Amino acid sequence: MSKKPVQKTAPRAQESVAITEAEWDIMELLWEKSPRTSQEIVSLLEEGRGWKRATVVTLLARLTAKGALATKPQGNRFLYTPAVERSACVAEETRSFLDRMFGGALQPLVAHVAEHHSLTKKDISELKALLDQIKPNT
Repeated sequence: MSKKPVQKTAPRAQESVAITEAEWDIMELLWEKSPRTSQEIVSLLEEGRGWKRATVVTLLARLTAKGALATKPQGNRFLYTPAVERSACVAEETRSFLDRMFGGALQPLVAHVAEHHSLTKKDISELKALLDQIKPNT
């Protein structure tokens, strides 16, 4: 009995994937415009970041393996498209940051910002208005 090849499915758009700082650069290009070929991505990052082709190709492979990118063959090349929404990755990054820096609690982050950054009256007013709009989780 022959086995069918197993296809790895990409995460649904609402699922998040943890991505590195370097991977963010690639994802930002693809969230901005997709699909793109690896050559387009390499060209943009060689100019903008000074990265070598091998670096970009490695990062594309990692992102694809993580399920952050979907690929579609087109002739002898692949088209890359985000398989996750930017907002989901921002949420994952925010959770990770809060966990690492503030034990997962939001209040110490806000206290830190208030203590170490110059907040204007406008900033404080906007924060209060935002807090008034938030409905608490039960």
